[in-house]
Amino acid sequence: MMRKDIFYKYIFILICIWMPTTAFAQEKISKKVEKEQFMTNAGEISINNKYGDIIINGWDKNSVKITIDIQVTHKKKENAQELIDRIEPIFKTANDFMSITSEIRDKSSSLFSQYFKKAAPFDRDKTNIEINYTINLPVNTEVEISNKYGDIIISDWTGKLKANVKHGDMWINEHLTNANIEVNFGKLKTKNITYGNIMLKNGALTLQESKNLRLKSAGSKINIASVTTLEIVSSKDIIDIQKATHITGDLKYSETHISLLASHINTTMKVADFRIAKIDTPSPNIDINQESSEININVNGTSFNFEATLEQGLLRVPTSFSDINTHVIDKGKRIRTIKASYGDIRKGQTTITGKKGIIILSE
Repeated sequence: MMRKDIFYKYIFILICIWMPTTAFAQEKISKKVEKEQFMTNAGEISINNKYGDIIINGWDKNSVKITIDIQVTHKKKENAQELIDRIEPIFKTANDFMSITSEIRDKSSSLFSQYFKKAAPFDRDKTNIEINYTINLPVNTEVEISNKYGDIIISDWTGKLKANVKHGDMWINEHLTNANIEVNFGKLKTKNITYGNIMLKNGALTLQESKNLRLKSAGSKINIASVTTLEIVSSKDIIDIQKATHITGDLKYSETHISLLASHINTTMKVADFRIAKIDTPSPNIDINQESSEININVNGTSFNFEATLEQGLLRVPTSFSDINTHVIDKGKRIRTIKASYGDIRKGQTTITGKKGIIILSE
């Protein structure tokens, strides 16, 4: 006869094998929704989605085609079926206009159900929903997108864009003339945006080129290859710009490195780390108001008049500075003004004001 201890060991092993397969077994239910209608390059489309990706492709037809692939995964097949039956895209159409909203209907419209929905919103830990869009439309149609918990990919399309992405990434594989984009907890990777307005929060931006860019960011990593005019409001970012012509804005607790500045900069800074490796103009215009910041600017090859009003802090300039004049305004607070000249032409102007901090102008 089999000993009791061996018998129980066999039973325990069988239970251990059986439990994971039953605990993690999932049922998948899917359905597809398709719609196509007339639309021209002057048309507009609006998409509002959650829990899936949106792929936009431009084409040369006067129509828009929407394909929505919906999939629900649940450990119980009847629950998956019941949920997928409640997922319905809502289409609204008019002349040269379409809007689509992904909607998950409530089980009940009773007062108790509405209260329960507020108290315990939909639990995605127990059920997996995917609502994926593929959209083909004319290349210059105006597009407005809102997507949460999913990515957006745009190809072969160059129209006007307004996008809001939360907990997802966005790829734009074409040059856009006009784009207004907000990304929260995600990455934005794009080529050229001629006129752009970008907001980032806890995200990342990779941009090849922009003529005119307004950027507001917090807690993000930013890489820009080339920008002509940049207006920036930054907090706790890491910023790397290869080439910039004009920069204005406000930097707080951010680290900024500019490889090449072509013209001028006008910024305020607080507890910032700011560096310019090279200035590509003989007569730059630099105006910085800072507090407790570290500023390092290579001024080699330039010429300008220099003025500074500083409270405490450290200022270092090249020995080639001339006509240096220092005047102490308040000895107790260590407030002083410094005037000097650099180079021969002296058509440029560099002005630095503020308190504390470390300012180094080098060659």
